[in-house]
Amino acid sequence: MSSWKQRTLIALSVAMMAGASVATLPERTLGVDAVELIAGRETAGKPEFAVLHEGIEYRFATPENMAAFEREPAKFEAADGGACGRMGPLASLGDARRYAVHGGRIYFFSSDGCRAGFLKEPDSYIEVDDTMPFGSNDQVLQGRGTLDKLVAWAGGAERLKAIPSYRSHAARTEKQGGKDWAVTNETVILFPNSYFQKEAWNDSWFSTLSGAEGGAMGSRRGLERIASSRTRAFNRAMARQPIVLLKAHVDGAPKADCPGLVVIGDGEGEVDGVPVEFVKVWLNGSGSRLAVEKNTGKLLALSFHGRDGTMKVGESFRRFTEYATVDGVTLPTAYSVTFDGKAAASSGGKVDSFEASGTVPPDMFRIESK
Repeated sequence: MSSWKQRTLIALSVAMMAGASVATLPERTLGVDAVELIAGRETAGKPEFAVLHEGIEYRFATPENMAAFEREPAKFEAADGGACGRMGPLASLGDARRYAVHGGRIYFFSSDGCRAGFLKEPDSYIEVDDTMPFGSNDQVLQGRGTLDKLVAWAGGAERLKAIPSYRSHAARTEKQGGKDWAVTNETVILFPNSYFQKEAWNDSWFSTLSGAEGGAMGSRRGLERIASSRTRAFNRAMARQPIVLLKAHVDGAPKADCPGLVVIGDGEGEVDGVPVEFVKVWLNGSGSRLAVEKNTGKLLALSFHGRDGTMKVGESFRRFTEYATVDGVTLPTAYSVTFDGKAAASSGGKVDSFEASGTVPPDMFRIESK
């Protein structure tokens, strides 16, 4: 197992031990005043001026600074809910005693090495929402027309509208450290906006979910609610799933806190010599560029800016290599990755099976009851 995955599992296990209160742990307590820290000053906070915010206890030097935090927590809170600033919002939690300030934000780190690596090139590790694309009316019409072709190839609008959920499973064997690992991945989506992913390495596993009650991460030791910024990062990653983009296009109704799927035509070109139409899409803060085969509507590739099985943030190009039709729906089932212009074999993905008409356990996206 890779070192960052090991650290993720260890951090989740420690944080979710039975009876442990995250806020009382030293690593979940920022002992310096966050307001002062953003201003470039390190000033010790006091226990009597403390605020518990999304699993982190923030201590302040004065009641005025505490009040400033309570008025605008997003301005002073730790980035990514306190996740390790180098490994990203969906990796392990950082330690509040190991912090740094960059660009007016406070970052926590899971090790001294992570902190040092981040400070060498911080912009290579920071994830944020992608800028929503804008275009002319003609570009909008072109983009929607291209997605209509993709929808027809994938099974048609009526079939896609009727899908209540999506579930996929993948398994592989890896040999690391002289040991064989049985690795499984599961993705479950309950439309329109509930997501679940689970990865297991032999008996160890961790999961992430997002639903009406917010977001959470789990392991064998239990489930822990995560900060809204980490939930947002998970939703961004899920918005790169082709089935999510297809459903958003055919369903058409935006959520209350999101303008829905933004679609902008981006011209024509070729992928591996095949004529394609390009279209930019944006959903839940995630921007992607799709390459759709001009003659058939087949989805050939998807590119985006972010992490893709990588430590750093960069430009990922997923070239779809295999497809399957199940329950009248055609979707990609495997892809290779080119990251920052270089082949990244370890970042490729494959789905062994999927279903688009199954049932989802009613408690899968519940947090409090688990």
